Amino acid sequence: MNITKLNISCVWGGTLTGILLKNDVVTTDSHCQKTMKIIGIHGWLDNLNSLLPLAEKLINHHPNYEICLYDGAGHGFSSHIPKGIDYSVVRNLQDLRTVIQSLGWDKEKYSIIGHSFGAAIGVTYTASYPEEVLCLVCLDSLPRGETSLEDYFKIQGSRIDASLKYHKRPPRSHKPHLTSEIILQLIKIMRPGITDEAAKLLIERSIRQDTDGEIHLTHDESLNSNTLIPLSDEMIRCVIQSIKIPVLFIGATNPQYPRDEKTFACIKECNSNFKMILIDGPHHLHMTHVDEVVDHIEQYFKKHL
Repeated sequence: MNITKLNISCVWGGTLTGILLKNDVVTTDSHCQKTMKIIGIHGWLDNLNSLLPLAEKLINHHPNYEICLYDGAGHGFSSHIPKGIDYSVVRNLQDLRTVIQSLGWDKEKYSIIGHSFGAAIGVTYTASYPEEVLCLVCLDSLPRGETSLEDYFKIQGSRIDASLKYHKRPPRSHKPHLTSEIILQLIKIMRPGITDEAAKLLIERSIRQDTDGEIHLTHDESLNSNTLIPLSDEMIRCVIQSIKIPVLFIGATNPQYPRDEKTFACIKECNSNFKMILIDGPHHLHMTHVDEVVDHIEQYFKKHL
């Protein structure tokens, strides 16, 4: 497998790190096949390694596939955004657009695979650029409304106050001593059902070690605060109604986070090519049930692409 490291400059001054995966085995059949481009978007507080096992299997099975994975801003090895700027949906959409433009994919067709918050970003991006996206795979999440239009600005105001309070806090006098074992346990606690193997894969891009041997988490602590701009129920409905491409949802039978039944009812009504598959696994089922998830994606791509 051919893996190219990416360092993508953003307009806000930071850099997004990523990788581009291609199959280095050229077969006779692959010469007749058009290259299938896919971009993967990881979930909140994860990193690109979350989607790496899935991407590697897809590449190994399909020599014509080309997959880009990247660490979102504030995650993994990517830069943190300047203090006080919001890690909002719009912020993430702009970064995703920057990645796609840097690859030159904005002049082509491509598909999106997103997990959790990454799936929500994939849905809103598809609604924003419907002429570019071929197919969308959402792993255990669809975007959900956070408020009605009636309460929209009230919620937004409370979040602005909470954000200002968060960023005005005095710096901590001391930081906890972290070890790889402590971080492993933290990752497993925050992600019920994840295996040790999957947790260790996330750790590879979740920590850095300074010259004194101290271990630090790489993600931005500001990710723990709410985004400033809420999404209303009406906005989500408009987003879902505008998506006409095939959408595959692969979710857990017992989801870690409650599903918004209104969103699912809307997409089932509006999209004849929507398919929902449930797997007996955790929220990170794409890491614990890789073969099963890959099989469903391959079948869906074969049918619609």
